[in-house]
Amino acid sequence: MPLILHNEFENGEIGLWEISEALEELELLADLTPTDAINYSGISAIHRKKEWLTTRALLNELTGERTLIKYHNDGRPYPDNANYQISISHTKGFVAIMLHQTCLPGIDIELATRKVSRVASRFLSPDEFEVCHEASGFSNHKLLLHWCAKEAIFKMVPFSDIEFSTDIQIKLGEPIRDSGSFQGLFIGKPGQVPVALEYLEIKGVIMVWGCSGEI
Repeated sequence: MPLILHNEFENGEIGLWEISEALEELELLADLTPTDAINYSGISAIHRKKEWLTTRALLNELTGERTLIKYHNDGRPYPDNANYQISISHTKGFVAIMLHQTCLPGIDIELATRKVSRVASRFLSPDEFEVCHEASGFSNHKLLLHWCAKEAIFKMVPFSDIEFSTDIQIKLGEPIRDSGSFQGLFIGKPGQVPVALEYLEIKGVIMVWGCSGEI
């Protein structure tokens, strides 16, 4: 089973799965509920089927039981009949899940090779823009850390119309390594809410996660 990362911490846990199984094996591991089986039958693309099944298989692995994933009107997932909150992210070949019992989790993953410099102005503030710009040009690693961090915080927020460049701010420290922590800030209806974030690069995937009980 390609569960390449499973970190447990107080009141929560994180799992990262590399998708390498055949579709038939994933169908067995996902152990779909009747409701999920109906939803699954409507998916046609093979890569989407694998991501969808892996999400259920990973959740089963983390919780030790079959759980139905439902969705709020704004698209945020939540587990049916469970005492924890959930955040899900996927990129090509990988799925990540974060569970937490006492606060709103947020997790995001991206391939470290993904280039996002063309859209940097859409999600970076002027200060963040300067942090990500070095003598030789943009640091793609820093750009992706900002992108994943803002996506992770966005997944904690039960509001719509969030402007990434102004409503979510990231304070990236130095030096940047393969793992570490930094601070995020959500500016919205509750006021200014600080969010502690952690990051890790593993097997060519950048992952950022955090949790907030105040948003």
